[in-house]
Amino acid sequence: MSEAPATWTESFIVYRHDGDHHGNAKPGALLRYGQQIATTHAEAVGLNDELYAATHTAYVLAKLALHVVRTPHVDEKLTLVTQPERCKRAVNKRITRYYDAAGQEVAVLDSRWVLIDTDKRLILRKHPEQFNDQWAEDVPFELPMRMTKADPGDCRPVGEFTATYSRCDMNGHMNNTRYADVLCDALPWEVWDKGEVRDLMIYYHWEIPQGGRCALYTARTGESTYYFYGEREGKSSFEASLTFGE
Repeated sequence: MSEAPATWTESFIVYRHDGDHHGNAKPGALLRYGQQIATTHAEAVGLNDELYAATHTAYVLAKLALHVVRTPHVDEKLTLVTQPERCKRAVNKRITRYYDAAGQEVAVLDSRWVLIDTDKRLILRKHPEQFNDQWAEDVPFELPMRMTKADPGDCRPVGEFTATYSRCDMNGHMNNTRYADVLCDALPWEVWDKGEVRDLMIYYHWEIPQGGRCALYTARTGESTYYFYGEREGKSSFEASLTFGE
């Protein structure tokens, strides 16, 4: 296994299908760029599907925070620079910064990953030696990860959603980026006409398998912040918050 570079850089175009009715990049699209560069970086140093299959492991996302300084627009070229941190208390932190053509930072993603045993469905605090924790010893930056939650009794139901074909990935469950799409779909159009997402936070508690159904609830926790939680089979599947700004 080769030594991992401290950072990895990759460029993406905000395609038309990644834009909303204002031509703004959708939050889910920004998360998908972040997921892709993390995957490419890992594969470049041998952390690939063959290794995961041989060790009966998989990386899953435990939580993330996305801060948007300026919403990118369709047809923009974005340069992403990602830097992962070594495993600490079973968690790998990865910071990914998004830059526009002028070199200005337009967004930053703080994602926290855990390696699981796919047979026992347990988080591995000690990684197999093949993983060789080769990322940076320390990445001295993080986004706020404390979510303001609403009491369940104050939340209103906004329907159910299903882990459909287009929402699921090769792991057989709803892809972590698709949760952002579900949250955005739950908000009325007028919210999108008054502002843009500045902060997104998601805690992933219990994966939704393909075909699984999840009830969605929401409440306002601030003038421009919406709290969400998803419930499946009586258990919390995830929690999230969206904060809007001009």
